[in-house]
Amino acid sequence: MLLIPRYAAVIACAALVAPASAQLRVLNYNYAHLGGEAASLQAVIAAAHADNKFGWAKPVDLMLFQEVTTGTVGTLQSIVNASTPAGSTYIRATFTSASGEDSASGAQCAFYRVQSVSETVSAHADIFTQAGRYCDRWLFTLNGYSSSAASLYVYGAHLKASLGSEDLREAGALAIRANSNALGVGIRAIYTGDFNVYVNTEPAYLAFLAPGSGQAFDLLGSGSWTGASNAIKHTQSPRLVTGGLVGGGVDDRFDFQLVTASLDDGDGISFIDGTYRTLGNDGSHYNIAINTGNNTYYPSDIARSNALANALHQATDHMPVVVDYQVPAVMSASMASVPARVIQGASVSAIVQVTNIASVVTPLGSDELNFTVAATTGLTGSVTNIAPLAPAFASAALQVNTGVVGAITLTATATSPCEGVQNPSIVLQGSCTVVGHARPSWLSTSQTAMTSIPVAVTVGGPVVDIDVPLHNFAYATMQSKLDADYLSVPAGSAVTALGALPQSIAATAGVVRMRVNPTGLLTGVTTVNGTLLTSDENVPGESDATLSFSVVITVSGGTVRPGDINNDGVVNGADLAMLLSQWGGPGSGDLNSSGGIDGADLAIILSNWG
Repeated sequence: MLLIPRYAAVIACAALVAPASAQLRVLNYNYAHLGGEAASLQAVIAAAHADNKFGWAKPVDLMLFQEVTTGTVGTLQSIVNASTPAGSTYIRATFTSASGEDSASGAQCAFYRVQSVSETVSAHADIFTQAGRYCDRWLFTLNGYSSSAASLYVYGAHLKASLGSEDLREAGALAIRANSNALGVGIRAIYTGDFNVYVNTEPAYLAFLAPGSGQAFDLLGSGSWTGASNAIKHTQSPRLVTGGLVGGGVDDRFDFQLVTASLDDGDGISFIDGTYRTLGNDGSHYNIAINTGNNTYYPSDIARSNALANALHQATDHMPVVVDYQVPAVMSASMASVPARVIQGASVSAIVQVTNIASVVTPLGSDELNFTVAATTGLTGSVTNIAPLAPAFASAALQVNTGVVGAITLTATATSPCEGVQNPSIVLQGSCTVVGHARPSWLSTSQTAMTSIPVAVTVGGPVVDIDVPLHNFAYATMQSKLDADYLSVPAGSAVTALGALPQSIAATAGVVRMRVNPTGLLTGVTTVNGTLLTSDENVPGESDATLSFSVVITVSGGTVRPGDINNDGVVNGADLAMLLSQWGGPGSGDLNSSGGIDGADLAIILSNWG
């Protein structure tokens, strides 16, 4: 067997560009020894990249061709390169051709998109399928994934054609199945190619579907595909005219993508329901050329459909099968929200955000991401959920253990059981400091919630400002700072708050300032009671505390002002009222000591008013 090295040339520097998507699109296509028009073949391949029949377009990731000869493989590479969309690069996978394979029908050839998959060259195998033909087996792995479940085997085969060769086709199918069965239970495999089977009861087809490790399943169902009612499934021939290419019109399903159970279970790499199609086949062209009349493959764009049908007609005597497959999820998680400081005993959550960052062009292109976030240290709780595709995310709240004062490390683990998931286990860490409550006190030597504040004033004298220390008793690093929030005294009293109340009191005392106004006070002692509302610093778990105080005001007589009958420091209506009540007789209103209260005393009041 002649081994032809892999084609190493690249299309452009696009290999350095980040992948457009990891979601898989697979094409298989018998290009009939390049017997049709090269430009039309290029147009068909380009159309497969751009096909958005189901709502999205993306570059094909794996292209499998049949009837590739050593003399045309280089030209095929050039056609593949010329049809490549920007940002993609294709390399030819391991290509082998037996000495007689060119004359038998040609070999199988695969191209893979380097932005999305890689080939494991050592896993390549050639499987003899009779009549001088070989089936190639390749192993491809999704880039960016480390799980073995992110790899799949792809078989490319061209079984012996024509009626009367059923035994040879069966023998070829059995050889392929023997190879896949040997890979063990749960293998992920796609069987592609031109199988040349005519009906669903043919032994070769049934051999693929037979039980075993490599059992295949038909994504279109295993029922009959013959007749006009099944024209949508047909792949050969898009033309009536024979000659260098086979004609006869669209009436056979020779080209297939069959999959093992693990690729049709909705987990990991798996078929996206409804995306199996024969490119350009609208189901309305049975036993006629695909470009007869109008083609409605794209129902809302007949011109585009007709252009594709014309290219198919000229390119080869088969039409390509194109299928889209989802890829495993890629888990990303972060501990997004943890308070830096909390008060002991607070109810606080650490928020973990989980998202699926699989690179896909449609949400259908990724397996769903089931996950569990479980507390490890410093946290309690466990949350199970499904994470959406980025940039959306699912949140999981775990309770922070705030029972003990001190700096704590928070650790949680996000895990996913999903098949082939990348990053199935992520350890998340955060930190938090738990502090004790503030301890408001009027004294530094003991925690005291009540104090008496003596103040001396004189009747009619000036206001007196007092500074009262406010302590966060026995403050230490693992203790909340203290805020003074609101000072309350009776309305209209001689005491009022002065200036802003102290905040963030730590080891150094804050100062609560009050003003005492003696206006209106009588000689003697006046007591004003009040409260001071305090709180912990503004972090989760803060609470309030109330301190009490009494301002004890001693009022001395001071200088007596003429006319101040009641000795309150001012001459006003109160003194006038007292004088009038004593008018004509003796009493305290006799300001000139004349022995009686009269107009002379009234004149004294009026001259000293205010």
